[in-house]
Amino acid sequence: MKVFLAGGGTSGHIHPAVAIADELKKQDADTEVLFCGTAKGLEAQIIPSMGYPFEVIRAAQLPMKPSKKTIHAVREFLAGRKMCRKLIREQKPDVVVGTGGFVCSPLIAAAHKEKVPILLHEQNAFPGRSNRMMSRYAGTVCTSFPKLDHYFHKKAKIVYTGNPIRGVFSQVDRNACREQLGLASDEILILAMGGSLGARTVNQAIVALAGEITDPKVRIILSVGKQRYAEVCEEAKNWPKSIEVFEYISNPEVYLAAADLFIGRAGAITCAEVQAVGVPSVLVPYPYAAQDHQTYNARAFEEADAGVLLPDDQAVEKLPGIVKDLLSDKEKLGKMRENTLKLAIYDASSRICDEVRALAR
Repeated sequence: MKVFLAGGGTSGHIHPAVAIADELKKQDADTEVLFCGTAKGLEAQIIPSMGYPFEVIRAAQLPMKPSKKTIHAVREFLAGRKMCRKLIREQKPDVVVGTGGFVCSPLIAAAHKEKVPILLHEQNAFPGRSNRMMSRYAGTVCTSFPKLDHYFHKKAKIVYTGNPIRGVFSQVDRNACREQLGLASDEILILAMGGSLGARTVNQAIVALAGEITDPKVRIILSVGKQRYAEVCEEAKNWPKSIEVFEYISNPEVYLAAADLFIGRAGAITCAEVQAVGVPSVLVPYPYAAQDHQTYNARAFEEADAGVLLPDDQAVEKLPGIVKDLLSDKEKLGKMRENTLKLAIYDASSRICDEVRALAR
């Protein structure tokens, strides 16, 4: 089988595409995979480093409101579709897979013109524009959250598969991870992460939190991201000693599994990793995410009583009170952990690949 994949713009679109490719190759080493993306996109750096062939195509983001950039975006889409049609005619893929972002649109549109089966994967609780628009051409749309059928074209088959993440998140043992980090049985670990680029609001909220928690058994670890590390380290000289500042955590599965509470953004991959280890969470959606999709992700946790949705503009003021209430109610934290685990789907990659192969037959 030969499969074309596209997903770009952010790592949240790219890594699920890589996870799908990895699973396809794991199931059948003879499966051929080709990624398409833009020369300037993050995918141009990530995909070749993963060892997969990468074909540059043209695409540009469509503005939310009509402007001069709209004309440019339409021209790039048409040029990209033409390039993709040529690629499809030359290499004859059995299936085309899109994982979201404007990068996908030219490839999906070209596959439709060339009558190649199409599968889309959506990571968020509020689907992106590309996937919503292109679902009219898809045979199957795989979703990471339930009950999203109404967002997509009625002709598409909608399958709730979950979000593919690294297998290590399904293999960690909480007690072993706590022992690895040197945590005593009565110690409480709060893990806060601002994302790969850092998040000033999350950092400030954690400082406010640490200033109000005096219990020496509460340990707070804050991962600030590479771009903000130097700045935060300077600021941290005046912070409470209970905060440990990390630039980057290379094994987040260990810290997440060991944590009693997670505080951070509500990106799709983060949400899936939190679900996999079952850690209770306070999710602070990034307010400038496309179409506010992180709020929809966080709301799905809150509605399942698995997490707390805390708006960005209220985080500094309200986080200390929320955390103190949660830490004082072990029964509630335990129930949140159970409910978070109920949201987890550990074989998402396999479920998606089953759908890919079904389309190829």
